[in-house]
Amino acid sequence: MERRSNGMNKYESIFIINPELGEEKRKEVIDKIKAVITSSGGNLLGLDEWGVRRLAYPVKGCEEGYYCFLNLEAIPAVIESLERNYRTIEEIIKYLSVRIEERKPKPKKIKPKRYRPRIKQEYGNRRYESRRYERR
Repeated sequence: MERRSNGMNKYESIFIINPELGEEKRKEVIDKIKAVITSSGGNLLGLDEWGVRRLAYPVKGCEEGYYCFLNLEAIPAVIESLERNYRTIEEIIKYLSVRIEERKPKPKKIKPKRYRPRIKQEYGNRRYESRRYERR
């Protein structure tokens, strides 16, 4: 596990809000989550609102949910605080946070070169050619 020089890791977090809420209440919930991240010392790198989508199965009596996707940089304590707030806010019906590991490119496999010695055959001044015979 590799950490950055500032001790922060990159995380992705997604939470689903009850779709029956009004626009104002939804913005309030999103602003509250943003405030939790910044007040705890995390950096919000991006927020993407995906809108209302159908859930795979009913969650807390809801067939649909308003999806919000966060991209953030934080220490693990910030994520614990964020998930604690996800649990306490009643309007959030589901959430998931994962740490993003930076992938290093795989080293290319070096193929060993084949060594084929060349065989030189001298036949004097004559040129030998192969002839193809046609079938009848």
